[in-house]
Amino acid sequence: MYKKTKHFILPILLLGLTMPAFAQMGSSGQGYGAGKTNKFQELQLTSEQEEQMQNLRYDFEKLKVGLDANLKTERLDLKKLERDNEPNKKKIHAQIEKVGEQRIALEKAKADHHLEIRKVLTDDQYKIFMKKMKTQAGRKGHGGKGKSGHFDEGRKAFRK
Repeated sequence: MYKKTKHFILPILLLGLTMPAFAQMGSSGQGYGAGKTNKFQELQLTSEQEEQMQNLRYDFEKLKVGLDANLKTERLDLKKLERDNEPNKKKIHAQIEKVGEQRIALEKAKADHHLEIRKVLTDDQYKIFMKKMKTQAGRKGHGGKGKSGHFDEGRKAFRK
């Protein structure tokens, strides 16, 4: 009797515990909400605006891939310089400048992207858009600390 009860109740308990988690996921499986397709439904975009937004997003993502790669490459080069047996202060400082230039390029690209979005949306739509973006960024947990932000990257101190 105990074995039958155990085999019957255990799966039901597990199912009961996991159901609320699946109920909160959107159609895209991205977590809370209705999924990516309805992400900005509140904006009530025209079909032309929707197409422009998709094109802007594609162009930005394509640019961002290259900028992220350059930034990571410059950071790797900096780590290599810092770990040399005899670190060269001038070379390290020059590489830090290169890392900074890549970070600035990435931030400028983000700013340009937002300015382009602003041109596509009406003032009311833009306010809604920014409100959505702020709440979305808050959930990601990017506070500029550790590996979630780009400020620290979890680097260890270099040898002397």
